[in-house]
Amino acid sequence: MKPNMRLLAATVLTALAPLAMAQTTEAPPPVVSPGQAQVAGKIAANFVTLAGSEENALALVNALRNGTDVTLTTVVLPPEGSTEPPTTTTTTFTPPTGKMGWGNVKHSLALAQDALARAGITNPTAEQLQTALTGGDIVVTNADGTTTTTTLRGILTMRAEGMGWGNIAKAGGTKLGPVTSKVKMGNNVTTAAGSAAPTSAKSKGITTAAGVSVGAGASKGITTAGGATSSHGGGKGIVTAEGATAGHTPKGNAYGRGIVSASGGSTAGITTANANGNNAGGNGKGNGKGGGKPGG
Repeated sequence: MKPNMRLLAATVLTALAPLAMAQTTEAPPPVVSPGQAQVAGKIAANFVTLAGSEENALALVNALRNGTDVTLTTVVLPPEGSTEPPTTTTTTFTPPTGKMGWGNVKHSLALAQDALARAGITNPTAEQLQTALTGGDIVVTNADGTTTTTTLRGILTMRAEGMGWGNIAKAGGTKLGPVTSKVKMGNNVTTAAGSAAPTSAKSKGITTAAGVSVGAGASKGITTAGGATSSHGGGKGIVTAEGATAGHTPKGNAYGRGIVSASGGSTAGITTANANGNNAGGNGKGNGKGGGKPGG
């Protein structure tokens, strides 16, 4: 190959290389953490009717959150008795707001739903939902055959223009608080086993290794390894390893200043607790100097 031909071939390959890379390289999908997915699911659950399906609601919420194109899919069933298959249509639009926080996503969808309801639409089509979010005319056919046209400025369009949520709600003839208060975000925490546990539990008891909750009432006793509560009738006694209560009647307390041991005897002002739980050193008045007189 002549030098000029080689140079021309190299130039053509160099020019085509970026085009080939552009055709094969796609932007990776955004990484969604389990926590983010849970929040998206809670918000989307409020707007299933608005979006037409659970899948559409979740896609709508995630698209507004990430600032990506919204794609809504609508399945139209054939008339009853028809052999024609269902038809599927898609509606795609780009939110003018870019990425949004979860609170902004909730506000925008709640206000769009309210705007459609005020126009007489409670089960909107994908196109009507798009109009409520980005602006346009909503045409409703009344029961008497007449039509009513409502012009909407678009919730997302007003937000992209710099309007606050309170002013956006006011422009739609409502207030933000009453509209967004209807959106439930969920108040339960999911346990590792998958069951929902309310977060309002106020128990301060101690849980044993067996998983039994004790001490949840007013009792402040100490719990044994077996899970038995040491306090009886609101007492504050100490419990032995066998779960028996000490510090209740009979009380093995010495009224002097002696030291109590576990041997069951009494020496030089040291009062011991007997093995039977009876009053050991009941009236002993030991002064801690060996002058104690253990009682019988």
